[in-house]
Amino acid sequence: MSHEQIETTGRKRLVLAGGALLAVAALATAAAFTDFANLNLGNGTDDSGIGGDNRFNIQVVGTDAAGNPVPGTWQEANTPEGVNINVPGASTLTPGDSVSVEIPFQNESPVLSADVSFTLQDRPGKVSDPVLRDLLRYTVTLDGTVIAGNQTQDQVEDLNLGLYPKQTDSVLGLSITLPDQGSEESNNALQEKVSYVQAHFDASSVTP
Repeated sequence: MSHEQIETTGRKRLVLAGGALLAVAALATAAAFTDFANLNLGNGTDDSGIGGDNRFNIQVVGTDAAGNPVPGTWQEANTPEGVNINVPGASTLTPGDSVSVEIPFQNESPVLSADVSFTLQDRPGKVSDPVLRDLLRYTVTLDGTVIAGNQTQDQVEDLNLGLYPKQTDSVLGLSITLPDQGSEESNNALQEKVSYVQAHFDASSVTP
């Protein structure tokens, strides 16, 4: 047998051996068992996923074009500038007088509870007269119960209004008093002074 014949025969054997290995691998693959499992992450119902029911939304009473509260309506008021609300008699408040307003608020969230607090703060972009600002006294009620009485603006800070489950509401009452200064001269000194105050509701979500 010539060298060329031996080499050709060797190549044939290698090809045959390679083909046999491929056939065995294909047979092994075809014979394997397969299975799988899929779990849709959510709340256990169809069309649920991660998120979706996590809307968190605190609203206050709606107001008309003149700033008058409109019971039964709601608005977001979630800008730094806020929304105007009419406190009857506020602009003509004189020493010895009080004015008040009721502010309904609600947790509009479909699932989450809300931990709500209340603060009186300076109105952005406005500068209050410091004398009048410090003289004014505020009383805060929650559903008719006093939670802060005869306080300065700075003292009405982070008042705890409680935990509100989804779709629940309450009414915050705010009374504003300018005490009599004890003399005609001192009272007259407060004319045309203005204090710019913003009622701030702050809320954090709580998973029920």
